Amino acid sequence: MITIEHAAGYPYSPEAVFAVLSDLEGYPAWQADVLEARVDGPPREGAAVAQVRKVMGRRTELDLTVTEYVPGERLTIRTAEGVRPGVTQRYAVRPSAGGCRVEFGLELDGVPKMAEHLVRAQLGKQVPLLFERLGALLEA
Repeated sequence: MITIEHAAGYPYSPEAVFAVLSDLEGYPAWQADVLEARVDGPPREGAAVAQVRKVMGRRTELDLTVTEYVPGERLTIRTAEGVRPGVTQRYAVRPSAGGCRVEFGLELDGVPKMAEHLVRAQLGKQVPLLFERLGALLEA
């Protein structure tokens, strides 16, 4: 399993930042690998999310479900049990002096052993850029 953790601070209210994080259809605006995103209604536990991503140069469709939704605080989306590779994305927004802090966790389960090093290296570069783009989006 590949696990990536990242944290970023923003000079905005937790509510403003969480509003962008929970706009699942807006992910293409700050996640360069997300080409399209659709949600079956407002964000809530149990909501179905369909994403088209560019993964390792290939267009990949990904079906996810919102498994945790605490407005203004936490959001978790993941693929169904048994899907490989399994994907879990966790976002936690916490107040901090002058704004808030976003704590992000990504788990990929079922990546072939031969590809783990390459995927981990790529994500190590890509994830910080996502949160830079999130910051730029919040500024706009």
